[in-house]
Amino acid sequence: MEIKRKSIMLPGPVDVPDDVLMSMSKPVINHRGEEFHQLMANIERISKQIFQTKYNVIVLSSSGTGGAESAVMNIIRPGDKAIVPVFGEFSGRLAQQIEAARGKVVRVNAPFGTAPSVEQIENAVSENKDAKGIFLVYNDTSPGTTYRYAKEIGDIAEKYGMFYVIDAISVFGGDILPMDEWHADVVIAGSQKCLFTPPGLALVGVSDDVVNYVRKDPPLTTYFNYASYVDFLAKFETPFTPALPIFYALETALQKISAQGLDKIIQKHKIGAEAYYKAFETMGLQPFVEERFRSNVVISIKYPQGVDDVKFRKYLENNYNIVITGGFGELKGKIFRIGNMGIIERSKILPTILAVGHSMIAQGINVNVEKAIEVAEEKLKGLDSV
Repeated sequence: MEIKRKSIMLPGPVDVPDDVLMSMSKPVINHRGEEFHQLMANIERISKQIFQTKYNVIVLSSSGTGGAESAVMNIIRPGDKAIVPVFGEFSGRLAQQIEAARGKVVRVNAPFGTAPSVEQIENAVSENKDAKGIFLVYNDTSPGTTYRYAKEIGDIAEKYGMFYVIDAISVFGGDILPMDEWHADVVIAGSQKCLFTPPGLALVGVSDDVVNYVRKDPPLTTYFNYASYVDFLAKFETPFTPALPIFYALETALQKISAQGLDKIIQKHKIGAEAYYKAFETMGLQPFVEERFRSNVVISIKYPQGVDDVKFRKYLENNYNIVITGGFGELKGKIFRIGNMGIIERSKILPTILAVGHSMIAQGINVNVEKAIEVAEEKLKGLDSV
């Protein structure tokens, strides 16, 4: 069956460069042999540079959600307390994962489209000094919110002697996140987001403090046991059979990121986000998230009154071959979201803005597409100097 290639502008998975895809066609090898050792050594070396850490970066053959669950299972024991800022579906899901592990969650809630203040979180911590850790979703894709005070939360965790877990699944590689500088004990990345690799891998930076804790008090999981992964990483292996084709793809993607430079790639995501936001505002469309928390990797826009979410996105896909997504949970039918992840180029951004504009017109919304493209092109000139 022939599958028509579309422009996947989702908050993950995203379009994957051809050379990254092609690397998956390499032969299957012995995952206990020298060839895999070299592959794993390359992945580890570049990953540590990108995570900006002196600690180990393990690679799980799992989705990002598996990566988040690994952090919960390794740190939380029944009865343990955890502080979780909740401002979207995925931060809410992280809280639920902790509860499923029989932990006790102290939620610091904020309405979708904004986020809790540093003061609110520190108050929760000071009132619950017996908490095992703070679990933060750095970028919640459901509202398109990035928590811009992640560094300050790391300082709080350090002050109170708590573990600090950052779920960076959707934003890692697309925004600043120096693991060691921010006092993070666990940082979780997903392959299918800003790392422009197919779905199926979670990269997890793990501090020595967490590994030592796990050795003293082993978690109720075999597959996700961090100490086991660290032990096998010493010989550049994984404890269990890895998803080999995706490991090949990840190596290629990481090499591309390293060659271009992480700082430049983060800057590209910022420029792309500015182009989207300014273009849509020029059309009269309003971003959903409060400005200081707007994500550079997930652009969320309110629907004008009268626009049907399903009809709008179907029209966009059928007529322009571009795939975006709507809201879910309490935001279903209220917003649409565009992934600004991985491949940040005019050839991706401008057609998406154009298609959104004409699809709005098709739904009876009067927008100035030409002016919006003009504004976006002006913003995208910044890509030339990156």
